Parts: sequence; structure tokens; C-alpha cells
Amino acid sequence: MNEIKELKQQEQKQLHKLKKYLFVINPISGEVDKSDLAEMLDDFAITYKWNYKVYNTNGQDDKKQIRELLNEFRPEIVVAAGGDGTVSLVAQLIEGTDLVLGIIPAGSGNGFSKDLGIPQNNFSAALQSLIHGRIVKMDTLLANEYFFMHLADIGFNAHIVKLFNKSSSRGLITYMRFVLREFFKYPTNYYRIVTDKGEFKGNAFMVTVANSNQYGSNLTINPDGHWGDGKFEVIIIKRFAKKEAIRIFYRLLTKKINFSPHCIIIQCTRATVYCEKKKTLQYDGEFARKVRKVDFTIKPGNLQVIVP
Repeated sequence: MNEIKELKQQEQKQLHKLKKYLFVINPISGEVDKSDLAEMLDDFAITYKWNYKVYNTNGQDDKKQIRELLNEFRPEIVVAAGGDGTVSLVAQLIEGTDLVLGIIPAGSGNGFSKDLGIPQNNFSAALQSLIHGRIVKMDTLLANEYFFMHLADIGFNAHIVKLFNKSSSRGLITYMRFVLREFFKYPTNYYRIVTDKGEFKGNAFMVTVANSNQYGSNLTINPDGHWGDGKFEVIIIKRFAKKEAIRIFYRLLTKKINFSPHCIIIQCTRATVYCEKKKTLQYDGEFARKVRKVDFTIKPGNLQVIVP
């Protein structure tokens, strides 16, 4: 216990030395008002002697422009203020470097920041965690050539995220409306899944590859997963009778999907998913082209991130 306490204290001291911040803010994520954030940044910069810059995403050449800022400004900490997509955007630009990722949850669901224990719906508390938190190393993953750090899906949730992204309204209520509308009528598909720890063949409602625990909707798909253990989980929700739908939804809501007879979880370090028909691949809220085969691999401890 003393060793763990000492390690945390060393991580906090290391964090206190870092003073140069780049804030990447998504101004439209989650329909969250971010007007107070700029004033808070000024206050925190004065109090804690930060040197900082802000980049507001616009959906056009964001990666290129952020890379240019990283080279010119040379920050020590890069903070993503937005939803899971914004966090993933920043993470993939700084993975494998000495740069540290900070997160201010400001999206529709913020599933990944919830798994990290970062304060929600409170910019001031999230900023405080950047100062008083600690730096840890976490794993990142690839779905074919696509970077992700939280969750990737083929099947039901990918279908929901696609509907959500096309919708004119945002927010958690909109997301849950699609979930409830589509949950009872979405068809199953045939998959073959090969991992270094086992195989699956059969019809499934959805296949999720998880580096963490929950969706932004507070539905927990991977109760025992951890973002820094060097492994990921393949969660398969098998075909089920319609009368079982409410029970499965309840298990997702109560963090007990792993006890469902319709759920298989395989913990592994590599996996390949073969789809009978081309299916949409979703990764951290983004979309690839429709695929019939996806290779999943992991990069252990490849990203530094601040947690409370």
C-alpha cells in the first residue's frame, strides 16, 4: 500500500511540473454550452501559471491544424474538451509520444471519461483534475488501420451511432431514443470471430471490441474491462428471442451483461471478425467503410493520460 501511495505522489509531482497546455475544444459537441470555459481557462492560467493556447475544431483539416500547433507551440499537455470523438482525435495525434492527454467531458455521452472517473457536467472540477490528478499509461487499439481507444462495434451499436450522427438533434436523450426504438427490431447477423484465446461462430446481435467499460448512454457492455491491462475484450451478444430484449437491456443498465446466457466475453490481445455480409464499423464514434473483415490489435501502454 505504501508503494502505491508513493507512486501516486510521484505521478502528481510530475504533473505539477507541466505548465504548457494546448486545449482542443469542440464547440458543437453534445449541445453543451462552453461559453464559460474560456473565462475559466484564463483564471486557471493566472492561478497556476499556465502557458496555453486554444484550438476550436471546425471539421475541416482538424488533424493537420492540430499537428501544426503541436510542432509550433510544443505543449506538454493536450486537453480534449468535447465528446469521445474529440478525445479520440487528440489521442491518436499524441500516442506514442511524451505528450500527456487531458480530458474535459463536453459531449453527448462521454463514456470514456466516465470510465476514467473524470468529473462530469462540471468544467471547473474537470480542470482541477488536470492539476491534482496523476499521469497513467493506457492502451490504444487498431481496427484494421483505424485508431481507437474506447470502443469499436459491428452490429447494433454501430447502427445506432450512425443514426445518431445523421440526426439533426444531439445529446444523450436523442441517443437513447434511437436505442429504445431500434433495440427490439434490429436483426442478427452471422459472424466468425478468431482470437488468440478462442473462437466464435454464429448469429449475433452485435459484436463489440472494448478497451474500457461503458457506452456514453451509461449502458455497460464490458463490466470487468480495464484500459491499461494490455488486453481488450470481444463482447458478443448472441441471437435472442424478442421476449428476452428487456432483460438484456436491464443487464446492460445494471452492469451485469456478463451474467447473461446470451453474452460471450473473450479477453485477448488480437482478434479478427469475419462478417457474412458487409457491416458498418464504428470506432469511438467515427465510421469506416462497410467491412467484411476487421483485424483488431492492441498497443499496450501507448498513451499517457491524466486521471483523478
